[in-house]
Amino acid sequence: MRNFVFFLILCLFFQVKAHALAMDSLAVKDTVVAKAPHKIIPRVATIRSLIFPGLGQAYNRQYWKLPLVAGAFVSLGMIANYNQVRYQKYRAFYYIVSPRTDDPSYIPPKTVSVVYEDGLARDLDVNQLKRINDGFRRNRDYTYIGMFVAWAFNVVDANVSAHLKTFDVSDDISLQIKPILDFDPLSKGLVSSLTLSFNFKK
Repeated sequence: MRNFVFFLILCLFFQVKAHALAMDSLAVKDTVVAKAPHKIIPRVATIRSLIFPGLGQAYNRQYWKLPLVAGAFVSLGMIANYNQVRYQKYRAFYYIVSPRTDDPSYIPPKTVSVVYEDGLARDLDVNQLKRINDGFRRNRDYTYIGMFVAWAFNVVDANVSAHLKTFDVSDDISLQIKPILDFDPLSKGLVSSLTLSFNFKK
């Protein structure tokens, strides 16, 4: 009976020990998987930035740039909407005071009363309305161009940042600068120079 209890305790000890070793090996595997480096590919970062602004920066793990990208596009979108709404408003008034080629019998009024954003109404003629209308349309178009430039800048930034993150700065690359002092037979004097040598260790 005593031998059986001893054998049972011994089996239980080895089972607990084997279970602990298995858990340790799983923990080591999880740690190795968790610490696997994030490989950055510049082409992937560029394509993601082309698809949607900010995706390339997120892929490069430069999360601090995301508010800048979002802020730029939100601001430009609000400016474009501001100019588009006012362009449509003044275009309707401009249509009232403009002569119409499709209806020669229509006689446009000299001025039309336009309520400004401050709540005051002003009488504007066709030239004033055309100038205001063209100004808002031009500002809207410039804002669209600005959005395109911001998108292109976002793509270039993601590409350059990805290349910089993948640039090899390890100890495998070394630069050696060696001074050389040599005798020149033509001038019969000493000539000093420097040599630069790159070493790539594999």
